[in-house]
Amino acid sequence: MAESGLIVRRSVRFEISLPGRVRVAPHHADALSFAKGVCGEDRWMEIDVIDFAEGGLGFMADVFIPRHVDLEIEIPGFVPGDEQVLLRCLLRIQRVQMTDRRPAYKIGGAFVHQNEQSEQQINTLLDRLSSECEEGDGTDA
Repeated sequence: MAESGLIVRRSVRFEISLPGRVRVAPHHADALSFAKGVCGEDRWMEIDVIDFAEGGLGFMADVFIPRHVDLEIEIPGFVPGDEQVLLRCLLRIQRVQMTDRRPAYKIGGAFVHQNEQSEQQINTLLDRLSSECEEGDGTDA
């Protein structure tokens, strides 16, 4: 039987809304830089994380970021002023789509070059999202 050529997601994707920030990974910094005013302190750009899965995540950004660029990403903890970070890892951009209403880009990336700490952070977030989905499935009403 011939394969259809369809790309099938290998893991569950959770729709979320979390603030985050990204910057170009040091090994790609020579290939990509942004104009002044686009980035804040230490080249960080604010983003909105919109989905999360075992293999990667999606976010909205106000600037175009080309495919195959590696980014450092951080998702801060829920308590303002707390130094805790829910996720700090590398993300390789896989897809970029311009949105139709606001001048922004919907960007999807895959987790790459993970270490033990980032793998644990990803698994912790997935466990939390999974348990929150189970609690909100309406079976306890």
